[in-house]
Amino acid sequence: MSQRSLQLNRWFETAIGQRLFNIETNSLARILPYLFGYHLVQIGGMGQGRLIESSRIRHRCVLSRYADSLQSVRSRVCGTMETLPFAADSIDVAVLPHILEFEDNPHAILREVERILIPEGHVIIVGFNPLSLWGIWRWSFANRKSAPWCGRFIGLLRIKDWLALLGFELVEQQTLFYALPFYHERLMPRSPLFENIGKRMAGRFGAVYIVVAKKRVATLTPLRKPTWATRRKSLVASNVIPSRYAKDPQKQTEHE
Repeated sequence: MSQRSLQLNRWFETAIGQRLFNIETNSLARILPYLFGYHLVQIGGMGQGRLIESSRIRHRCVLSRYADSLQSVRSRVCGTMETLPFAADSIDVAVLPHILEFEDNPHAILREVERILIPEGHVIIVGFNPLSLWGIWRWSFANRKSAPWCGRFIGLLRIKDWLALLGFELVEQQTLFYALPFYHERLMPRSPLFENIGKRMAGRFGAVYIVVAKKRVATLTPLRKPTWATRRKSLVASNVIPSRYAKDPQKQTEHE
């Protein structure tokens, strides 16, 4: 886990971070109950495992380099994200909450996720949307040394391109959270009003996106033997020259 990820985890403990966390949890609660299987893993210790509590999958675990510090988690796995300690084709659902934009090697992490997912398995990616008010604030006003602005916001189009290259099929995408990108005590009571206005005027430009994708199964179509290879040419008996006459043209003439 990078230093940026640690900063983000601390930011989610703030007032605005807690609001966003609750909205993300509620959004995942409308997705996870419909994804089935035997094993679910959340990559990264964000939320101490509360993000995946709505899943019906019995075995749910959280992978983190600092797994020993996690408290309210059923199953904890210590490991790195670039080399996930799971067998290939062994995980049914993988949840990546704000991992790709805060880790150093997002491509390597996605490749590892593709490796460990079973065929038809699902990955859920949660990330900050650069095409939003929060993205504009990050580029214009925010201090990029502090969370969440220290992350490299990755656009939806790029995420979908990466998934397509790895053989994933897009299942669902949505954006959410239209609050102002900063905390102000006087404006907090009016935050629901800002969010309602944001939903109406910028429905696709929420601060956060959620992408659900499915690992496609590569089907091999067997090659059929071409018809010309099995078709035999009929030979007329009168046109066949016996092999014993083939070397003696005179005998061949007499025979004719």
